[in-house]
Amino acid sequence: MIHYFAFAVLLNALLACHFCHAGEPSQKPNIVLVFTDDLGIEGLKAYGGHGVKTPHIDKLASNGMLFTHCFANPACTPSRAELLTGTYPSFIGFQHVLGKWEDKHYLDPKKFNSFANQLKQAGYATAVAGKWNISWLERNDTVKAFGFDEHCLWQMFDRDGVKRSRFYQPYFRINGKIEEESIAERFGPDVLADFMVDFMKRKKDGPFLIYYPALLVHTPYIRVPGGPKTNALPDHQQKGGTECFPEMVEYLDKNVGRLVNTIDELGIRDNTLVVFCADNGTHKPVTSIWGENRTKIKGGKMSMTDRGSRVPLIVSWPGKVNPGTQCDDFVELADFLPTFLDIASAPKPMQRVHGQSFLPQLLGKEGNSKEWVHVEYKQNRQIRTKEWIYTNKGSLIKVNEFGRKENLPEKQSAHKDVRKKMQQIFVQIDDE
Repeated sequence: MIHYFAFAVLLNALLACHFCHAGEPSQKPNIVLVFTDDLGIEGLKAYGGHGVKTPHIDKLASNGMLFTHCFANPACTPSRAELLTGTYPSFIGFQHVLGKWEDKHYLDPKKFNSFANQLKQAGYATAVAGKWNISWLERNDTVKAFGFDEHCLWQMFDRDGVKRSRFYQPYFRINGKIEEESIAERFGPDVLADFMVDFMKRKKDGPFLIYYPALLVHTPYIRVPGGPKTNALPDHQQKGGTECFPEMVEYLDKNVGRLVNTIDELGIRDNTLVVFCADNGTHKPVTSIWGENRTKIKGGKMSMTDRGSRVPLIVSWPGKVNPGTQCDDFVELADFLPTFLDIASAPKPMQRVHGQSFLPQLLGKEGNSKEWVHVEYKQNRQIRTKEWIYTNKGSLIKVNEFGRKENLPEKQSAHKDVRKKMQQIFVQIDDE
């Protein structure tokens, strides 16, 4: 009788434990990656920018870690391809911007895996919302092949090759279906935010991954809803100039706030990693006021300068990343895939990965600090250290203080030891 009673108690305890764990959220953290469009560090208050109010992004920085030396490529498509695959653009064959309907290039899912592919294998539900720009969806719809269960994406061209709106009267593809009439009266970024909020509510027990390649703050420069002289004309009929840039950044901040507030309301904040980054620097027509000296800085998108490639990176992860911290180590977009795989204990992809995980830095541990980053656009490539830039055309340039005029190349006869070391880095990248 005693043995039977003891067995019954043990059985009940085991069952209670099973049902308790069955209802608990996954211990693998959710990942929300905000990848904004055309925003250099000078455009954000957290980095010293003036004139733009971004309370939600500022809060991410105060609650997490701000990286001072994160680098992208200076243009859209090369950065997005590198971010997804962890591989440099010249090894993907995608060094240019996909911008014309006649261009049949696309990132091939038979040759490359994305971080979404690998996280799915680790049990993640996955979604992407925003701007794809690594294939024309009407021609090569590769979204599911790259591991995304659900998607809400701006369709840049329709099946007739006509360019369509992203902001007003948006033209989106939502889970494989073209949506136009149903969202005609809505602001495109709001449709994306609603999609992501709904996804998180349905997948709150996790783990989930959201990749949010935001439409803001790319041209056309427009008045946002609620602002002065707002109208609902399609994008190409909107009237606005660079004076709209601050309010577009502020609207981006508003939608970042919506995502973070939803995470809080769902009670999953402590198990959710929020990452904020950008694909390249600010568009050239925009001039920002930056720093203690209130320096005027012109955007550098598509230029092989820090104004074109130095981008914000803020990571918030309560209980893991110490609040209000700053990291001066180098990070590049190729590092995101190995970092996410480390966090999720996910398998490696099929392709060669150039990046390395920055998870040790996030956790405040000793990590392998990178000595350089690689930046490229079209036929231009360069290695950038804290002191030097060395190009694939043999120019050696001393790094200028951000915001000041870029330095001219050094004489070919100067700094032979530095040149030799930089040349060896290129050889190392190309031969591995």
